[in-house]
Amino acid sequence: MRKTISTTLLLGILALGGCNATSSDVVGTWQGRAAADEAPFSFGAVTFAPDGTFTAEAKYGDTTRAVSGRYTTEGAQITLDGQGIPPRVYEVSTGDDTAVFTDQTTGRSMTLDRFK
Repeated sequence: MRKTISTTLLLGILALGGCNATSSDVVGTWQGRAAADEAPFSFGAVTFAPDGTFTAEAKYGDTTRAVSGRYTTEGAQITLDGQGIPPRVYEVSTGDDTAVFTDQTTGRSMTLDRFK
């Protein structure tokens, strides 16, 4: 009985741990690729920390600004909730050292390369 309870608790903890942003493939530092079509914005560099926070260099045309905030992941979606910007939801697909963020509203995408 005691072994059954311990096993159940362990499985519950592991299941909850899988819901945390720390299990995300985007954790790390990324560099955005230059794009001719930078609407509405693109990332210069962005770091996604395991604790669910991010810092980014966001480029809006000729203007560059630093943005920080929180992110959450759910399946292939990431939501960025930064200071001074409305929350943005992206579809994310990751490869070996790349991540493609696609804006669900506009269908436009940004490619980022993992910083080594």
